[in-house]
Amino acid sequence: MKIINRTLIAILTVCSLGSSLAHAQPGSRLCGEISVNGPLKIGFLYKANQKDVSVNRQCDEVIKTSIQKIESNPQFKAMQWEKVYQQVCDDIGKKGFVSNGQSPDICDSMDSKILYKVTKQGEGKAIFEKN
Repeated sequence: MKIINRTLIAILTVCSLGSSLAHAQPGSRLCGEISVNGPLKIGFLYKANQKDVSVNRQCDEVIKTSIQKIESNPQFKAMQWEKVYQQVCDDIGKKGFVSNGQSPDICDSMDSKILYKVTKQGEGKAIFEKN
């Protein structure tokens, strides 16, 4: 009976660990522009599905729109920007958009096919504004 109980506990532990580790949204990718070199992290980001046949066109349009937003704002224009093209949500989250202990999958806070302005200052939580 002890062996069965220990086996059940082991199985339940593995199952609960697996569900907490499987956080990333399969197929979700981010496109846009980010600036992460200063204390203010900011991004113009769009969540696309890489299986969508128009994903390249969507990303190209979003990057063009993001650059226009940056160029029209003197504060943004003075910052260093990096292009994001179909990158994994977790990878972008780890560039300063999440605090310690938070899931790096910032796509959890975003709807698909909507441009967001994502900002994070210091240890506060990121703010997601539909743009």
